[in-house]
Amino acid sequence: MSRARRSLAAAALLLLVAEARAAPACPVELVLRALPSGAELARVGTDEAGGFALAFRHSVTLRTVVDRYRIEDGTIVQVEQLFDTHGPGLPDVAAPGLAFAREGDRFRVRMHRPIGRLVLRPTAASENRLLAAGAIELWRLGAPVLELAPAPCPAPRLATEDR
Repeated sequence: MSRARRSLAAAALLLLVAEARAAPACPVELVLRALPSGAELARVGTDEAGGFALAFRHSVTLRTVVDRYRIEDGTIVQVEQLFDTHGPGLPDVAAPGLAFAREGDRFRVRMHRPIGRLVLRPTAASENRLLAAGAIELWRLGAPVLELAPAPCPAPRLATEDR
């Protein structure tokens, strides 16, 4: 097996392990904050596995790209990218640690990439959208810089607190 195939196989195995994780212990929400003020603009639920996606129009190809994420142990992890036309800044088949596949008329790139901070500059021209429990056109929130962060799970309540 070639080195490239071993790398792809290892990346695919990592993805399978990541996908096998159990659903989060509490409902996972994303907090959308304006930067630099930190003002909370919205809270949005994720799917049962803590997943959500960001869609945007690529600045060169002018085609939609979808980045899929999952929240794992309080960290946002990019797990996939989908696009139908290759362009600058998009991964290619030679990128290490990525499971790159052509599926019909689109590319699917699987990965397990932890994101320290997810900060965006949403614009109407880029058509930035959050796809989670519904869709939000991010540029309509009015923040020139936006941070998406996992909301912490609430602390468990003790039985004595209910009395």
